[in-house]
Amino acid sequence: MTLKVGDIVQSKSGHDAKKLFLVIATLNENYVLIANGKSRKLDSPKQKNVKHLKLIEEASETMTYVDDKSIADRIAKLDIVE
Repeated sequence: MTLKVGDIVQSKSGHDAKKLFLVIATLNENYVLIANGKSRKLDSPKQKNVKHLKLIEEASETMTYVDDKSIADRIAKLDIVE
């Protein structure tokens, strides 16, 4: 699976299973950095294997994410129970 910056993903494994995150960087074809603006902030993102992530919503070209609040707000707008 190819994820890109701005995609909303759900963790499928680990202590953060079923939580939603925003992809903030791609490291290579297998790993990305994710943050949710609350437990994982932009200054300390989590490195995650893409095999352990499920794509929930693709990136919107009009959206910009400059701080933790904007990330948390976008995730909160999704109607998905974590």
